[in-house]
Amino acid sequence: MKKWLSTLTVSTLLLSSLVGCAGGDEPSGQAGSNKAAGNAAGSGKVTIKLMQFKVEITDKVKAMADEYMKQNPNVIIEAQVTKDYETLLKTRFASGDEPDVFMTKAYTDIADWSDKLADLSNEPWMSKVSPSAVQGMTVGGKKLGFPIAFEGYGFIYNKDLVAKAGIDKVPTTLTELKQANEKLKAANIPSFAEGYKEWWILGQHLFNLPFAYEKDPVATIDKINKGQAKVSDVAAMNGFFDVLDSTLKYGKGAESVGVSYDNQVADFSSGKTAMMQQGVWTIDSIMKINPNIKMGMFAIPLTDNAADTKMPVGVPGYYVINKNSKNLEESKKFLNWIHENGQKYLVDSFKLIPAFTDLKTTPDLGPLAEDLSAYVSKNQTIPWAHTLWPSGTNQEFAKPLQAYVGGQMKKEQALAEVQNIWNARKK
Repeated sequence: MKKWLSTLTVSTLLLSSLVGCAGGDEPSGQAGSNKAAGNAAGSGKVTIKLMQFKVEITDKVKAMADEYMKQNPNVIIEAQVTKDYETLLKTRFASGDEPDVFMTKAYTDIADWSDKLADLSNEPWMSKVSPSAVQGMTVGGKKLGFPIAFEGYGFIYNKDLVAKAGIDKVPTTLTELKQANEKLKAANIPSFAEGYKEWWILGQHLFNLPFAYEKDPVATIDKINKGQAKVSDVAAMNGFFDVLDSTLKYGKGAESVGVSYDNQVADFSSGKTAMMQQGVWTIDSIMKINPNIKMGMFAIPLTDNAADTKMPVGVPGYYVINKNSKNLEESKKFLNWIHENGQKYLVDSFKLIPAFTDLKTTPDLGPLAEDLSAYVSKNQTIPWAHTLWPSGTNQEFAKPLQAYVGGQMKKEQALAEVQNIWNARKK
């Protein structure tokens, strides 16, 4: 990121949006020394069990954990970044193998877990949390989370391929998006290879858009919960399917349900596709594959009114502490250490946009964050409304949407199944 947040305080970042969540669903990884953790009970050392879902920074979490253990030789950090995070988290709590520190999402999820979470309101770093990140982790007046970052997403594009196709401006309407895709097709450049194998790319991020584009997402979702409206009533739902259809028509079609996150990022980074629906968190993965790529990011339009087109910006997740942890104070010390070393790890290593007012962004965060800044500065942001859905529905919604992508369901059938899932999950 060039200079974009050197003059923009982090507290400004989400003034016009709800905070939310992100995450991934890739093969599980371990960070920290599990062998050492297995011996901790007999060594007098304290083991802090950490779970999180941001798979793209697995190696960096391991490095952070290793550094903490070097500085605190009495502590073992057993960190897990895993596939099917929500299911495994519930399984571990049910089996008694409860993590000490884990990650959860804003609003609905953090409220659902609130009876198991330690109150962090009086922690020394809490006064440095951006005001925009506070609401999503506050339940009953208690502040329960440690926000790891601000993030945004849209269509990331290869500037060289787009220019080669004769496209001189990023699309701001559905019609312009179709025209751009036609130009890429004429130049024999595939537009997309979307990773619809992953539930979160389709059932969370892309499907978030029509809800987020509502004039009052909270009110709309409340009406659906009360049975006063249906998912199919959401105004921009047709626009959502128009965009989804375009990613299929100008991408891999029904085969998209077999494309993983890794393959999606690899195809884009190596120049096999001109665009992909992803966010600022992919910058490091892209640069590892192609450090010379010229890229940008634009908001995904769902209408033909350019003024409607805005970028989803939110908090992907919060670290929380299990209030029943045998190592409660050590876990609090660990989060305090992360904040104290936040510049080194959250910003410089993880390449995240900090959600703390005393941490500074750097030019190393790259062009995606720079483009996100442009939307923020113009107040062209929308919330991560999926954090308001009934808990667990994002993963379930992906199934009928994947069936639609694969040709097993029509639009109306997919929406009817989404509605059934919503009805079954709502409280």
